Amino acid sequence: MSLEILLVKNEGNSGVQFRSEALPGGSVSGYQADVGAGWWGKLYEEHGRGLLWDKSGEPHLKPGEWNQYEIVAQGDHIQTFLNGKACVDLKDEKGAKRGVFALQLHSGGPTEVRFRNPKLEILESSE
Repeated sequence: MSLEILLVKNEGNSGVQFRSEALPGGSVSGYQADVGAGWWGKLYEEHGRGLLWDKSGEPHLKPGEWNQYEIVAQGDHIQTFLNGKACVDLKDEKGAKRGVFALQLHSGGPTEVRFRNPKLEILESSE
């Protein structure tokens, strides 16, 4: 999956949920490619194991501009890229192998996040 994200003023927190499960009330559990000051490029498992990859992709961020985010999930191998630069490279045997996609807006103070040009490519799996 790839898309462009603009976090206006780089304030607040957001993310892209993938291989997630819809929960009652509109929330989801599962992988989250994080977005936000101090969080860009990290991988979190919402309503699960918490932070799975704590290295920041912040050096690759273009504050106040559209940023290209790419998520590659093949089997138990999860990778993310911010503006073409690698962030996450994780083998996770415990993680979900399928699920829904969702765009996250974190609760709390005012945040404006914009998403555009989403592209999804699904490859056949041998699993």
